[in-house]
Amino acid sequence: MDSEITEITCRHEFVRIYQRKLKGLERRLVATKAYLPVGFKATDFSHLGEGSFCFCSKCRLRLFPRRTNAEKAQARIANALSKQQELEAAESVIEETMEDAAEEKQSSSAVSVEELEIDATELDELETGNIDIPTEEEENL
Repeated sequence: MDSEITEITCRHEFVRIYQRKLKGLERRLVATKAYLPVGFKATDFSHLGEGSFCFCSKCRLRLFPRRTNAEKAQARIANALSKQQELEAAESVIEETMEDAAEEKQSSSAVSVEELEIDATELDELETGNIDIPTEEEENL
């Protein structure tokens, strides 16, 4: 027996075609099972509109629309950028909530203390007892 594993190539006979169809009040992707005869080419999918897809049922290969390596790389980059933007947005939301919580904690623990005005009294005023204490009405003026 040969120990090498032989690679079986898929003939892509049975496929699923996904097309946008009107169902109810909205457009949905609807899957249709199909059989492709031998000799069927990718150009034969030209009748499918934009937003339609075709996948092999056996090997799950995307048959229509074919994407180049550049398109795949661009899609990966776009996906990575969107994930990074989501992470940054989540981090900023977390920071804002932490700052708000810190401000709430600080504002709730803060005690307002009125500062007193210091009036210097001289030594001879203390000895004679002639200290002039202003009333509240005089302070407000």
